[in-house]
Amino acid sequence: MNQKKKKTLLILGIIAGLLFQFIGISLGLGKLRIVSGIFLTLYALLFSLCLNKLSRMSREAEFPEAVRQEEIELHDERNTQIRNRAKARTSDITRWVVIALAWVNFLVRGALWMTLALIGVFVLMYILDFCYMEKYQGEM
Repeated sequence: MNQKKKKTLLILGIIAGLLFQFIGISLGLGKLRIVSGIFLTLYALLFSLCLNKLSRMSREAEFPEAVRQEEIELHDERNTQIRNRAKARTSDITRWVVIALAWVNFLVRGALWMTLALIGVFVLMYILDFCYMEKYQGEM
């Protein structure tokens, strides 16, 4: 697809997002709050994604050399290792935040299903870590 068609579709996406916002706000006044929430979520998603892509296309047209340099840096081995280490550290922190939320929910006598769901997410994270460790150890 050429740049002009992409730009047109992105502008239509932004307009559709604004229409979803109007519909969501209009429906929120009545008893249709769930439908209103869905439309507002669609607005936020569509508007932000299309606006971001449109600004990225504008930047690519204005600074093609900088975009090429960003692509090279993105696929650079050192930067890839840095990103992977950051993701691993973030995963560790997230895991303990999830279990802390489960404890807080339990201590304030929150809903049991919420506590169990959080513990389930915590256990699932460990299972996935183990599975991927086994997979990568088998590959290397």
